[in-house]
Order: sequence, then structure tokens, then C-alpha cells
Amino acid sequence: MDWYVIEYLYPNAFNKFKTTMFPNVGILSISTLGFYDSKKLYQFFDKEGVYLTIEMYTPSQWVFSISLKNGIVFGPTQDSTPTREETETDGFLECFKILDKILKEKI
Repeated sequence: MDWYVIEYLYPNAFNKFKTTMFPNVGILSISTLGFYDSKKLYQFFDKEGVYLTIEMYTPSQWVFSISLKNGIVFGPTQDSTPTREETETDGFLECFKILDKILKEKI
């Protein structure tokens, strides 16, 4: 996961992530997020009402879909990736994009 891209493209969602997941300590350096367990992003996005679902069609064909708490569903994606990890990375990037848009609309 490229955290520099997320911080640059989706600053509102990234700030929400920082304050929610690291409320007392913050993030000293974005490079330290390279060691962050991306599975914890499921918990973060679930709390925000953005739900990522990963599906396997074949062992080398994985897709994701995103559901919002208001019932809107995006996906499954048209692209497939050969591994679950790649699909999760793509899915979480899209989740940050959607959350950023939601947060901008609230402002």
C-alpha cells in the first residue's frame, strides 16, 4: 500500500484514518506505515460505514466490491487480480477514495 499516494490524493480520509487509528500518538513518519497490518483497515472502514468485500472466482482471479451503510454498492470491479493481497490493496485504495468524497461532502 502506497501511503504517500493516499495522503496526497485523499487527505481528508487519511486524516480521519490517522486520528481514528492513532489517536494519542499520531504518525511520526508515513514510511512507518509500511509495517502497518493492512487487515486492520477492515475495522477502520467498517466503523466509517464503508465495507470492503473480497471474492474469489478462481484461485487466480480475485475481485472486490464496496458497500456503504446507506445501501449503495460499488462493484464487483471489472478488473481481477491474481492474489487476494493485491485485491485488498486495490480495494482499500478505492475505500480511501470513497471515504474522502464522503468527508468532503460533509464539509
